[in-house]
Amino acid sequence: MPEYLSPGVYIEEVDAGPRPIAGVSTSTAGMVGVTQRGPTTGKPKLVTNFLEFQTTFGGFLPEPDPTVRDAWADNPSEGGRWWLFPLAVKGFFDNGGRRLYVKRVVSAGALPASGTLGQGLISPIARDAPAGAESLELAHLIGFTGADTVSVIRGGDDVEISTATITGYDAATRRIRLGTPLAAEVKVSRGDYVQVGQRAGDATVEFAAASPGTWGRGIRVSLTPMVGATLQVLPGADEGELFVTRLAAPADEDSPTVQVAAIPEGLETPFWILIGERRFEVTAADRPADGPATLTLGDAEHAAWPAGLAVRRLRRANPAGATPRLRVAGVNRLYPDAVVQLDTGDRLTTLYVRSLSGDEVTFTSDTPADVFENDRLYLVEGRVDAGFDDPGGGSVTETFSNLRLSGDSPSSLAATLASRSQLVRATVRGRLDDLTLFPTPARGSALALEGGSDGYDALNVGDFVGADGGSGRRTGIVALEDIDEIAICAVPGVWSGTVESALITHCEQLKDRFAILDPQDGLDIEGIQAFREPFDTKYAALYYPWLVAVDPATNRFVEVPPSGHLAGIYARVDNERGVHKAPANVVIRGIRLTDGIAQDVTKRHQDLLNPKGINALRFFPGLGQRVWGARTLSSDTSWKYVNVRRLFLFIEESIDEGTQWVVFEPNDEPLWALVRQTVRNFLTTVWRSGALAGATADEAFFVTCDRSTMTDDDIANGRLICVIGVAPVFPAEFVIFRIQQKTRETLA
Repeated sequence: MPEYLSPGVYIEEVDAGPRPIAGVSTSTAGMVGVTQRGPTTGKPKLVTNFLEFQTTFGGFLPEPDPTVRDAWADNPSEGGRWWLFPLAVKGFFDNGGRRLYVKRVVSAGALPASGTLGQGLISPIARDAPAGAESLELAHLIGFTGADTVSVIRGGDDVEISTATITGYDAATRRIRLGTPLAAEVKVSRGDYVQVGQRAGDATVEFAAASPGTWGRGIRVSLTPMVGATLQVLPGADEGELFVTRLAAPADEDSPTVQVAAIPEGLETPFWILIGERRFEVTAADRPADGPATLTLGDAEHAAWPAGLAVRRLRRANPAGATPRLRVAGVNRLYPDAVVQLDTGDRLTTLYVRSLSGDEVTFTSDTPADVFENDRLYLVEGRVDAGFDDPGGGSVTETFSNLRLSGDSPSSLAATLASRSQLVRATVRGRLDDLTLFPTPARGSALALEGGSDGYDALNVGDFVGADGGSGRRTGIVALEDIDEIAICAVPGVWSGTVESALITHCEQLKDRFAILDPQDGLDIEGIQAFREPFDTKYAALYYPWLVAVDPATNRFVEVPPSGHLAGIYARVDNERGVHKAPANVVIRGIRLTDGIAQDVTKRHQDLLNPKGINALRFFPGLGQRVWGARTLSSDTSWKYVNVRRLFLFIEESIDEGTQWVVFEPNDEPLWALVRQTVRNFLTTVWRSGALAGATADEAFFVTCDRSTMTDDDIANGRLICVIGVAPVFPAEFVIFRIQQKTRETLA
């Protein structure tokens, strides 16, 4: 109760009345099956179209080896044709399904493809160059010193094209100058690259496919160093002010002196200047009272420069010489243990960050003696490029940049791939931050993963049933429990009694979903009746026979289980008409236009099947191939129709989720009235949609929540009891027109 303790205006929010109940989705499906690839851990994965399914889980599966195929296909009690699962998923989306949660099934014998990187430093060629060229443009200069001896290697067969010593480099264009002209042309398209030193076989990084299966053999992955940030070195704190002047007279290339307009008073030699792109040490300076100053250069070799050329003083970053500390602009881009490369214009030096303080960076070793302002400091990180070519068509490529080469932060190589990659995982077994021994494949510039196993010979029905390891760690059918939105369940192509019993048990325990079962393929009328006998449940339906659809992988027609197509039909009817409409007398999409049903079912056949709850799939001339049944597998006649059972699941789940606010409210008359009105409003909406029978709302349902539904003992024990009665609409399964002969006189 609010308190009013001092004069003033008080604003209070008051409940306006009953809270609305939103109807839950009934068209979201969950399926369990074997796929080419995809996550095997975590919760079931949502896909909203077949292309998304292919991207995540791969394409169509080939028929397994005859030994494995026959062990499953010829087993009438515990068998299945699980390799047809992707075709069933396609059937789901072809028939109007929109949301499907998929849980991949793998056997204990399945293994991922893998490969290991050794040690060595390579840089791919970035631009073609002809034979005789004296420079090369590379993908990167990371790990180079500027005076390395390199081998130019031809991609594909790893034959050495040329050997040369680097005589200079341009970090901005990533171009190196060679002491020896190229002996042969180099090409980017061929995968040519430059190698520094020799490669070693010691393992540095092991890559593995993100999930088990032979699919991983199609993965190619490369790990290359990259510049994560380019930072400027700042001058030492006591280096004074910057000044810029100009040449007062043309400079002779043979003269050790140059004349400049002026230099600041008090500037003592030696100091350094920048003319053009070269730096020079000034060993002496003559400053007349008026007129230009004469500077003596420590290095007399220079170009002939015109008058007016800019001359800028260069301030040292380490005035005292070699030191482990430098001031750096943008130091927030660095972090302890970061690998950096210092570019002083004539040499590249690898350093390791020890600590950061303000704009000062402390390294684990000394810098070179001559470091100047505006020298570059390159943050070195890693980049992974992974690609997968699907034999069934299509490809997947991934790129992950700015991977830290040390530590175990979320930005490290292993952590980033584990959280973001759909293709690969990495295990670091050596040092990544030693750039001279950077992880490199034994041949070429990319690693092709090898090995891997689907483990189909070890697959068993227990893999489909699954195990409960807790939220996010469940497998098989049990994993569907992690997704509350699922309303339709199936394990397409598997007729194992153990699996289908587990699927039914799953639905009966959760009481918010409905199962679609597949019979064994090829059964005759007697066979399907025998197959149906063990089941008695109001939470599942059985459809017969199988369907015929094209397998895009082989371009041949194959028989496919009906559950995937029927789940899509359930979803389509729910979205177009509502869950109260029986999912029957609708055309089956995505099957062969003629003879799309594997076996003909006549009316006389269905006279035997329908009373036993076996829903027939039939062909009608002029009407196409249709679902011609809507019964559950229940012996209880109150629940013999699929739409009635699913309507009550919808109502029960909607009320359950929409009245959670009632818990722990004061259990008295105002709450009861609010509950009654909340439920009545929801059921009125359901009735108006045509889901309930009755000319008025009072004929369609009743809601009672008062002293007549609760005793004092119930109230004392915290129980609020609301009694709801609902009159569902039943499908017109038998349409009967009674016609009799009458004469005019009889009618009168």
